Amino acid sequence: MSDSAAKNRPPRRLISLREGRSLLIGTGFLLTLISVLLLLFPSALIQQTELRLYDVMLTANGTPKQHTSPVIVGIDEDSLESYGQWPWPRYRLAQLVKRLRELGAGVIVLDFLMPEPDRTSPDLIMAERQRDMGQGVSPTSSSAVRDTNSKQLADALTGAKAIIGYYVDFSGTVKASREKAPALPQGLVVTGSKGSDTNWPLPTGFIRSIPLLSSAAGAEGFTNAQNDMDGVLRRVPLLIKLNEIYYPSLALGAVLLGSSKRSLFLTNTSGETKLLWGASTIPLDRQGNLLLDFRGKGRPFEYFSAGAILSRGLSTESLRGRIVLVGVSAKGLGDLHLVPLGRTLNGLEIQATIVDNILSDAFISRPGWSLGAELCAVILLGFLSTWLISRPGFVLTFITGLAGTLSCYWGGKELLIARGLFISPFLPMMTLVMITTALSLLKYGIEAHKLQQRTSVLLEAQDTIILSMLALTEARDKETGGHILRTQKYVQTLARQLANSSRRGELDVIAVELLAKSAPLHDIGKVGIPDAILNKRDQLSPEEFSIMKSHTLIGADALARTVSRTGHPENLDFLQYARQMIESHHERWNGSGYPRGLKGADIPLAGRLMALADVYDAITSSRVYKRAFPHQEAKRYILNESGRLFDPEVVNAFIAREEEFMHIANTFADNNRQGENH
Repeated sequence: MSDSAAKNRPPRRLISLREGRSLLIGTGFLLTLISVLLLLFPSALIQQTELRLYDVMLTANGTPKQHTSPVIVGIDEDSLESYGQWPWPRYRLAQLVKRLRELGAGVIVLDFLMPEPDRTSPDLIMAERQRDMGQGVSPTSSSAVRDTNSKQLADALTGAKAIIGYYVDFSGTVKASREKAPALPQGLVVTGSKGSDTNWPLPTGFIRSIPLLSSAAGAEGFTNAQNDMDGVLRRVPLLIKLNEIYYPSLALGAVLLGSSKRSLFLTNTSGETKLLWGASTIPLDRQGNLLLDFRGKGRPFEYFSAGAILSRGLSTESLRGRIVLVGVSAKGLGDLHLVPLGRTLNGLEIQATIVDNILSDAFISRPGWSLGAELCAVILLGFLSTWLISRPGFVLTFITGLAGTLSCYWGGKELLIARGLFISPFLPMMTLVMITTALSLLKYGIEAHKLQQRTSVLLEAQDTIILSMLALTEARDKETGGHILRTQKYVQTLARQLANSSRRGELDVIAVELLAKSAPLHDIGKVGIPDAILNKRDQLSPEEFSIMKSHTLIGADALARTVSRTGHPENLDFLQYARQMIESHHERWNGSGYPRGLKGADIPLAGRLMALADVYDAITSSRVYKRAFPHQEAKRYILNESGRLFDPEVVNAFIAREEEFMHIANTFADNNRQGENH
């Protein structure tokens, strides 16, 4: 580039945040696209996280108002202590059922299976004894053997509004009865629109109680419940379909038994499956499951011990007209289910929750348009947050990310609690977090790059000022130019060697570079020396030499004034190094130098480094009054003067790097002596 072109070149412009905004916007849009793909094709981790967030929002519901109908009668520890171990003889269960009927129970729900005869029946005990002693046939293969205990329970159930549980097999691995279908609540009619049950699982059979009991009960209902992928129970099926017949669950069957309305209609519109029962609309997912709205903590439903009922320790009005769920609640017996946020409920409490949700008309649904709503939220929030965060200012970034994330959570929670709609806020929240984090880092990077640019410009300006000051010296002393460059390289080489050896903790990379940057100023004081002395070809007289020696003080004083006038002298380390180097590079280790006669470690390190570099260059370079001497003579002189004129530590660094010294001397030699230093 020509001098005129350099003069006319416009100043370098720093990259602004606005110029980097296209990068920020592009990154934000890319992250939004990633979120869209994660929404449409969710991984198992995404699905599990959404389920956990659903649990957290569900607990914010507190304790919703419960229906008064469901009540639990548990065969608990007190009952077992009073009446013996489980399973109880069925005559005792018959006594319990009779007592519940006396108390006016509206519907009696038996939440357990009884697929085998009661082997505590006297006739069965006798038959088994005869079999074991080789005196008779197996009690299960003889129709003459009577199960009197089961007969008593069947008699107690006959004529009552009672429903008994059974198990539905979907795997085909369990031996299930196909001989007769479970009994439906009398008058139950289930119709459905086409496609409403397309995705429902297909049962392969049933495991029911013995025919004597199942025929005596008013109806049967399945007790199956499928956990989500994280092992938590959040949803239950209300109906299953086999051979074009719909079968209700135990809880739904109990509700139907207790009601005169026994017509159900399945509908599927806009991807939403709904079960219509009277004035109630029960939302189901694609597999026919109902999302459960769990009730409070602890024991959410009214509870009575079966032992207390058998001992007649209960008010006659406590159960009248209510749906009474009977089952095992003692610890270690019965089925336990993990429900949202680590709570554990037994099967009775799950069935009671289903009954309560249906009768309270309190449902949680994930509507068919929920995916579209989440998609719109991801795209809208992604684009909006990208536009806001890409603008200058870190406060706006923080406010956008925090407010947007909290608003997503609050909106999702309010929809769930107030409307019973589950629209997952997880991916919209994740989109905001990703965009806020990524764009904040990018903005920081752009600002850091701007700072680096600004620092680079300042350093270039600093170097330019130094070179301008050196130009003044070169204008006075024609031999100074090459000397300045070589001594700078020598000082840098010595400092690096010391940093890698004896002064590892004192000299770091920055200190080494500052020493090198400061080195060219060491002879700047010569601008104050008269030309007659500075350019004299003959040996200087004592008076002239005294004047020449003053260049150290002239330069040091000029630098000291410059440093003090900056207002922040602590930030100008390179000028401090330069001042030390200017003032002390003619000091000698034994105190024989000038201008202050400093000795040993009192001489600043910068001065000790330049002292050796200056002498080496003076010996190996030609002057108007002397010829150049080879490297070996300079080395011999420096070794001889180690500990007297030069710091032994610096001399050792010189010996370790003498090859580099020779290379510097040859590479940057004056034109009249290039290639002589060997």
